[in-house]
Amino acid sequence: MSAVDAFGLLVPVTYLVMLGIETLFPARVFPALPYWRLKGLAFLIVQGLLAALTPLLIPESWLVQHRLINLESLGVIGGAMLGYAVVSLISYAWHRSAHSFPLMWRLFHQIHHSPQRVDMSGAALFHPLETLVFLTISTVTTTLVLGLDPVAAALTGYIAAFYGYFQHMNIRTPQWLGYLIQRPEAHCIHHQRDVHAYNYGDLPIWDMLLGTFRNPASFEGEAGFDRPASDRLAAMLGFVDVNAEAAGPNSLGRGADQRA
Repeated sequence: MSAVDAFGLLVPVTYLVMLGIETLFPARVFPALPYWRLKGLAFLIVQGLLAALTPLLIPESWLVQHRLINLESLGVIGGAMLGYAVVSLISYAWHRSAHSFPLMWRLFHQIHHSPQRVDMSGAALFHPLETLVFLTISTVTTTLVLGLDPVAAALTGYIAAFYGYFQHMNIRTPQWLGYLIQRPEAHCIHHQRDVHAYNYGDLPIWDMLLGTFRNPASFEGEAGFDRPASDRLAAMLGFVDVNAEAAGPNSLGRGADQRA
């Protein structure tokens, strides 16, 4: 097994380990929800299939042949550090845009914010189209634009997955950690019902620089959408604005005070 394949396999393993940790040490006790974990695993499998499909849509050999610069000399660690810094900034821009433009919210991102809890099962709940788009952006950035070593590019992808999963874990973390990486309590603010804003970056530095940083000591609020909007999974997969009836069209999941 190559190192690139190993990092790909490590993603679902990390997901399952984190799922086990939050099961043993939950910060909040949620009521039982039928098939919730099964839904999370189903979306995780879809993400894995899309990750395997992306190299077929955009062959790595073509990307390497046409790369804009060649930074393979940075090696695996140096390349991954640079790669993740750049990808995380692009991720911030994409994420904030998905919360700013109603079409992007409806097509890509509302499904991820619909659950009334923040946990590992919800970490995998992304619209397949958003998953495919961001996999493409990440691949093009690390391989075509930066010209990183293939293992460094794979490690960049794993780091992004790790941080994405970690911030959704239903566990308690110390507040100081939030100045280094986004912690679950901070990400709960991002998912808070009628808020759905702030803390767009996996690395807090981007939120600090751009005025969207929040780092609460704890989180006791509610997340997601009101029912029945939160239960309309098929509608969201079909790009329907499920909050339009209750909050008006193009609400971006926010209450009136947040839209003012």
